[in-house]
Amino acid sequence: MPAPPDVCRAWFGSAAVAGRPFGPSGFSGSQLFVVERAVPSAGSTGTDRFVLKSLPGGATDGRAAWVHALMRHLRAEGIVQVPEVIATPDGETLVVDDVGTHWELVGFMPGAAVERPTDGQAAAGMELLATLHVTACRLAGGWPRPAVSPGHRRRIEQARRLLDDPWPSRRGRLSGNGADNGPEGDRHRAEIAARLDAAIARFAAADGPRALHAVAACRAEPLPLQPVLRDVSGEHVLYDTHASGPAAARVPTAIVDYHAAGIDTPATDIARLLGSWRRPAGRDAILLADAWPEAIAAYERVRPLTGRERRLVPFLHATAVVLGLDNWFRWTLEERRCFARPARVIGRIDRLLEELPNAIAQTIDAAANLD
Repeated sequence: MPAPPDVCRAWFGSAAVAGRPFGPSGFSGSQLFVVERAVPSAGSTGTDRFVLKSLPGGATDGRAAWVHALMRHLRAEGIVQVPEVIATPDGETLVVDDVGTHWELVGFMPGAAVERPTDGQAAAGMELLATLHVTACRLAGGWPRPAVSPGHRRRIEQARRLLDDPWPSRRGRLSGNGADNGPEGDRHRAEIAARLDAAIARFAAADGPRALHAVAACRAEPLPLQPVLRDVSGEHVLYDTHASGPAAARVPTAIVDYHAAGIDTPATDIARLLGSWRRPAGRDAILLADAWPEAIAAYERVRPLTGRERRLVPFLHATAVVLGLDNWFRWTLEERRCFARPARVIGRIDRLLEELPNAIAQTIDAAANLD
């Protein structure tokens, strides 16, 4: 992989820049660097700060161009929490290096994620999300358009596959195919296999098959679709955690990481964001929308939800817990995929395991409410 200054020549030419790794990579293995460029000014020296990011394998020019067009549209419409996409002097927003890696450069956004937001922070985050959704509808393409939600359809299909080939019958197929990752990889897979055993027991005790049958029997009806983020988790919503006043601390400073964006129902983003935050104390066993009433109300002050969208939010969240575990077990144990941060993978699985019993019960209720 080239050093950040080499890649940055596409944007900055021979200007002096300095780069350093910016935190750990995510599940995709993308590399991130903070890049600084000195900017002389009268009597002092300022600094421009950017984030250089390699896009995951399989990224294409066309898809990245659509994501960048969405980001630039949102920012041009006044949503300053969207990072500025930096173009090269030739007008390109994507640079492909000699080994085929795609790189982007965006403006540095301050702030930090919060794991358990206050009601005020959650409400402000959801208000910003609603503003983003309303603004995204003005992107070229004529949005929203009525169609079946791809996310809803995928859940129905995955539930049917899991009924046909449940976890206990797959327990003996852990060797799978794929690269030999050595003793360390074997150790991590053994830890995940132990969690599969725990999931099998919890799934049976909570009547998991009933939940899968409820999902498999759902009808995915058309509803308004538009550009959405799809991976707007709590770690991508940043706040000024050092703000001096409570009002300033409530307002997000940024929403980052847009490369999972696509066309789906806004309910997808609502379920993803609210479901990724730790809930306030005492609200673990209730449906997602009921656990965050102030946040949902803040969203609807900007963009009112249809009845179908409102009912879809808890369904999408609860099924994401059950089927998310299924994804992780398949990726790690059967397909033997390698992830840049194995400990983080195990942490994600543990979080889903913790939520599994409640999610099964909520899946049954939410599926019934859809119909």
